[in-house]
Amino acid sequence: MADGTEKPAQQTADLGQRRQVSVLFADMVGFTGIVAGLEEEKALGFVRMVYDTLVRAAEGHGGTVRDFAGDSIMALFGIPDALEDPALRACRAAQSIHAAFLAAAGEFDARFGVRPQMRVGISSGTVLMAAVQGEGGPTTAVGSTVNLAARLENLAPSGGTLLCNTTRGLVEWVTELSFFGEHQIKGLSTPQKLWQLHSIHEDAARFDASVAQGLSSYVGRNQEQRAMSAALERSKAARSVIDLVAEPGLGKTRLVFEFLQQLQAEETAILTGYCFADGQQIPFLPFLEIIRNSFQIHDTDNPLRVQKKLEVGLEKSGLFTQQNLGLMMSLLGIKPPAGSLEGLDGVLIGLRIRELLREMLKAKCARDQVVMLIEDSHWIDSASEDLLGILIADTDLSNLLIIQTRRPEYAPPWLDQSGVTTVALKPLDASDFASLAQNRLDVTDLPDGLAQQLTERAGGNPLFGEEILSFLLDQGSLRVEDGKAHIDADIGDSGLPVTMRSLLAARIDRLSPEDRELLQAAAVIGRRFDPGLLSQLVENADETGTTLQRLQAQDVLFREANSSDYIFKHVLLRDSVYQSMVMSRRSELHLAIAEALVQRNANRLQEAAEMLAFHYGQTDRRDQAFRYSAMAGDKSLGVYSLDEANRYFVTALEMYQADPDCATNEQFAEFLASFALCSNISLRVKTVIDLAGTVRPILQQVGDNRHHALFLHHYVSCLVCNGKYHEAHWVQQELTDMAKRLRDPASRAYAMVNELSVSIYHSPIDNARFEARKKEIEAALEQIDDAYIQNFFLATVGWNELTRGRVARAHATSDQMIALGKSKNDPRALGYGKAMKALIAMVSDDHELALKMAEEARKESQVEFELAIAEAARVGAMVPLEKPGAMEVVQEHIKDCEEKGWTLFTFGPATMLGVAYALKGQVAEGLRQIEDAIQKRTDEGTMVSADWARLFLCEMYLAILTGEGGGSFKVLVVNFWSILMVMLFGEKRLKAMIEQVRANPQFDEKGHYIARCDMIIGLLYKAKKKKALAKDHLTKARVIVETAGQSPMLKRIDAALADLA
Repeated sequence: MADGTEKPAQQTADLGQRRQVSVLFADMVGFTGIVAGLEEEKALGFVRMVYDTLVRAAEGHGGTVRDFAGDSIMALFGIPDALEDPALRACRAAQSIHAAFLAAAGEFDARFGVRPQMRVGISSGTVLMAAVQGEGGPTTAVGSTVNLAARLENLAPSGGTLLCNTTRGLVEWVTELSFFGEHQIKGLSTPQKLWQLHSIHEDAARFDASVAQGLSSYVGRNQEQRAMSAALERSKAARSVIDLVAEPGLGKTRLVFEFLQQLQAEETAILTGYCFADGQQIPFLPFLEIIRNSFQIHDTDNPLRVQKKLEVGLEKSGLFTQQNLGLMMSLLGIKPPAGSLEGLDGVLIGLRIRELLREMLKAKCARDQVVMLIEDSHWIDSASEDLLGILIADTDLSNLLIIQTRRPEYAPPWLDQSGVTTVALKPLDASDFASLAQNRLDVTDLPDGLAQQLTERAGGNPLFGEEILSFLLDQGSLRVEDGKAHIDADIGDSGLPVTMRSLLAARIDRLSPEDRELLQAAAVIGRRFDPGLLSQLVENADETGTTLQRLQAQDVLFREANSSDYIFKHVLLRDSVYQSMVMSRRSELHLAIAEALVQRNANRLQEAAEMLAFHYGQTDRRDQAFRYSAMAGDKSLGVYSLDEANRYFVTALEMYQADPDCATNEQFAEFLASFALCSNISLRVKTVIDLAGTVRPILQQVGDNRHHALFLHHYVSCLVCNGKYHEAHWVQQELTDMAKRLRDPASRAYAMVNELSVSIYHSPIDNARFEARKKEIEAALEQIDDAYIQNFFLATVGWNELTRGRVARAHATSDQMIALGKSKNDPRALGYGKAMKALIAMVSDDHELALKMAEEARKESQVEFELAIAEAARVGAMVPLEKPGAMEVVQEHIKDCEEKGWTLFTFGPATMLGVAYALKGQVAEGLRQIEDAIQKRTDEGTMVSADWARLFLCEMYLAILTGEGGGSFKVLVVNFWSILMVMLFGEKRLKAMIEQVRANPQFDEKGHYIARCDMIIGLLYKAKKKKALAKDHLTKARVIVETAGQSPMLKRIDAALADLA
């Protein structure tokens, strides 16, 4: 019926705007048949009575009726006037409709001979306000929310009400609902979860969650709750951390739940992320959940819908940029907008994501007090652990309390940070168990010995105690009659299951076959599961909601707050169900889940790659397991989560090794390129070298292919790191030839950069050829957007300058890398540039500066390669500075590098170990150590490194020959023969080694190493009183060294020249 009154000015202004409303459709069951059996006048009276009843119920709760079709109405809640609680009002109206028709059933029967029943559907969402009857007509709603409500009404059972999932989220705390299944609704692309409304708790604005979850009354833990409250108060000034640790079942989750319940009335934002045993390979898993909840992203949202939600959320935080949008979509496994991540590779994307998540949390803390809960962190993935460490280390954060729960076997790396309070839960005592039993049984007094028996049998574990009570009640051994508890006297120890697992198994066995079947399917999905997915796995999908209700009533599982997902009461219960199944049944369910996930994520498979890899991995479908493991590895690599990527790649390789037919050669080559990249940038060099020996024949069959070329590039880099320069040279030649045939700019650039890198260590090329190749590479790099190879190229150029002794040019290149790192916010360039500064300082004898720059480089670097270079420089600089424990640090560094296959990073430290021995008075051992290093470098074919070691050996000879080293009588006695040999033959050998160094074609004749040769010879002649020769050599050295600016080496030369003057 139309409202003929004139619309207010505000209402007119609202036309065309969007508003959040709830829409109710109500329809009579069997209306057409009823009316057909009535006379016209009776039919009119019947319709009027139906209409009046419907309208009174709808308008009585603030609804506006905008459509009537004889037996049905459409009522709007939130139009024309906005309402704070439109969804709750719509639900109340629905309950009133059913109650009104039930109350009027007798009158309807008396007048018309029927007892009508209604079906009701309610949906909530954004609609467009419009006057469809023209200007001046009533305001109504237009949009998919209206259509969905009409569809729900058609699906509703007689006398029942169906809600959409959005409405469920708005009213779940004040209503009793049951899952009605997942249905494909006409006009919507994805299946919709539907919920049946049973009742409303009129006495609560938000129904208490503990009642909703069927939890028992809480006992004990007062001291722990006070510690958490104190940490929350401290967090207002600076971020605070509660590290909650306990064995399974001692009540970590329950304690946090009770604590958070106290905060519901306060203005505190609660962010919750869970870790799962089968989710340890999913990068950022707990933070993904926080993001999805914060941005209200649902599984049914298509990529465009997700993008819009991210844009709105980022704008609200003041962090919206196209790049940030691309980063968030990449994190969620959705293809980012074109150009949004231009110039970023996987490393930078991953590092930027970490920065963005931190900034988002910081923005949230600026608006609200925030509690961030990370549950079960003993299953945390490495990317989340890294990010959590970054947040905890950020002392600038305030208004933030981080709570993590974990088991004792996991010790987070940040436990010693300031502001971290560890709360270790202890077993409950007999008095706590007495309170638990009294509350559970609702009695004042307990049978003799029950509390003590609970305490002893449960071992202080409250979960075990509750399960024992449930077991005794179910068995009838424990009863409550007339307000008193009674227990069979002969129950004894033999009447109780021995362990928690046997207790849980016994409980599962008592379930009906239908309930047990559904629970098994749920257990295969995981501790937390989607009821819609579950309904696709069981025989009677329509009964899923009813079965879940029964299981919830039996305290087996509960529905998660603010979510449609269900959760097993405890992970031990889920594990017990899962492990009770035979392997074939598990595999069958895993396959069904995987196929359902493929169907549900048809256009966004990468988003579900990790779960698909897991579930297919538990079946005999190795082809799919390989495909999704490789996809998940690429996804993890794309957000710089190397540990997770490596695990997925290793799993895919194992699939291939077990069944080579699971992938084509081309697919395998693509996989190998990604695996090699992951292994190379994480410096798992032995992995790539060992892998190459197995897969090269397969790659030969593939032939010329860009993925083949990429694999060879990373293989060459790993061979260089491992000190296998001869092999690196020959594989490099193969790569260069392939790149020429491919005519692919990226393959060509990768090959040429490798060629320059290898030439530093093996088959060196002259300066002219190096410079020519350098210009070719610069031109090639302009054709591709690749931060990785750009950094690799600059590092190679800088290293070449340093190896040739051109210190000033090495400085210039390191400055270029530092500038690039700052402009691109790339810690790789920044870290390598500072590490190179440290190496330059070492070459110039400025050991204080070398140590300072190395430590700065370690702080800046976030990639393994740069960290390794910085560490090599740091341990080397500690020796001449005679830092405490320097020798032991160098020895440990060399041992660690050798175990990992990092021969490249032992060059300097192996030589400095010889110096360390000498400084400790072990001259003979020091000389042997350096001589061994020279021989090892010579055998490897890297003459540059061998000659660097020769120069250090010359310095030691010079110290002995000139008496610079000093030394006590004991030192002279212990090292007598070595010192004597140097005194007798050292001058001749020193000069021979100097000539050998001078002959190295890689050393620039006007470079640092030639200058050091002249300095050493000049100092030797000075000691021999050959002033003219000494002055000549020292002057030549000074001309070269002064071009690099002031340094301890230059001061040493000037001091010697001053003495000669």
